[in-house]
Amino acid sequence: MFQSITKDIHMSDNNHEEKVIYLHGFEKEDLFKVIRAIKAAVDYPGEIAFSTSTPTNLNWKIKDMIAEVREDHAFFKEQEKKKKPKEKP
Repeated sequence: MFQSITKDIHMSDNNHEEKVIYLHGFEKEDLFKVIRAIKAAVDYPGEIAFSTSTPTNLNWKIKDMIAEVREDHAFFKEQEKKKKPKEKP
């Protein structure tokens, strides 16, 4: 089953390289501990988009959830770029 889901994602999305971690069932405090631990363990934590389960997204197809999380992640990364002061030459 996992292989067919992965195949569908790869076939339907040219940008399948972005990492997404979906977390379910964690209390808020533990959720942030897990996210911090994952970010500390990887070389490029800013590339990872995190998502938690909600009553709405529990019913989504995985590829739809990943697409939504990627879109949100890209939006927030762009907002961060806009907030950073521009360097003067």
